Amino acid sequence: MTTSSYGPMATVSVHHDIWCWFDFSGRPHPEVQSMNAPRLTQPLREVCTTLGMEAEAGEPTYFGHAVDFGISTPDADDNGLGPDLTGWL
Repeated sequence: MTTSSYGPMATVSVHHDIWCWFDFSGRPHPEVQSMNAPRLTQPLREVCTTLGMEAEAGEPTYFGHAVDFGISTPDADDNGLGPDLTGWL
């Protein structure tokens, strides 16, 4: 955590596909996402509550972007697959 001219500031990033609807290969894994998404959402909400501030989404990446207290879900292709991100790992 750092302090900017606006006050306290923290950057949070995740580096795993367990928070997302699709794995890095583009295969859907909703059961993995549904078990893990609350583990990301809860602490982020607690940090905001504790600090008395709102979260701001950072810049989108190839892997997704922040939406509320989670990660966006890309559109599936005609086969129900998401983007293959393995080339970006």
